[in-house]
Amino acid sequence: MPTAENPEHALNVQKHTNKSGMTELTANINRIVSLTTDEKVAIEKAFVAVEMSKGSLWVKQGRVCDQVAYVVSGKLRNYRIDEEGNEVTCFFVMPDTFVSAFTSFLTNTPTTESISALEDTVLRVITKKTLEDLSDRIPKIHVFRRIIAENLFITMEKRIAMLQSQSAHERYEKMLKENPEIILNVPLQYTASFLGVTPQHLSRLRKELLR
Repeated sequence: MPTAENPEHALNVQKHTNKSGMTELTANINRIVSLTTDEKVAIEKAFVAVEMSKGSLWVKQGRVCDQVAYVVSGKLRNYRIDEEGNEVTCFFVMPDTFVSAFTSFLTNTPTTESISALEDTVLRVITKKTLEDLSDRIPKIHVFRRIIAENLFITMEKRIAMLQSQSAHERYEKMLKENPEIILNVPLQYTASFLGVTPQHLSRLRKELLR
C-alpha cells in the first residue's frame, strides 16, 4: 500500500466532471448560507473535481496544505506519524463533508498530519487563493468558512474528551452506535488507533459485545 514516505507514486489524481458531486457540493453550502443561482454557478466553477485511488495521499505531513476539499464519495483517513514512527489515526472523513489540514491551511505552516484515501474517492477541491477570491466575490462565503472552522474545532474537542473521559469499551460502543460504517468498512488497525487501543484490544472488545 502507498505510504506517506512514498508520495510520488501514491498520489494518482485525475480531473473529471461529476454532475452529482456538483449538486451535492452547492447543496451542502446552501444549507449553511443561502445561495443565488449565479453564486452556485460561480462556486461550481471554483471547485475542481479530483479522483483519488485507494491508498493515495491528498495531504502529506510536513508540507503546507493550501487546499480544502469536499468529499463527494469514498472515505479518507486523517493521521499523523508520532515520534516513534507509528501512525496515529485522528479522524475519518465521510462523504458530504469538507476536509483540510486546517491549521496548515490557515497559518501557511507545514502540517503535522497526513490525509489519505481509504478507498477510491472523489473530491471537489479548491485552493486557498481561489477560495479567498471567491469570498471577495461572494461575501457570504466568509460565513460558510467560519462555520466550517467552528465545526472542526468542535470535532477536535469531542475527540479529546472521548479519549480523556471514556473507557475503551465506551468509545467503541459510541462509534458502533454513531458511525457503524467505520466499524464495518475501515481496517481494524485504523479503527483501533482512532480509539486509542491496540488491534488486539479492539478484537477483544468486539468479541465481548457479541456474547
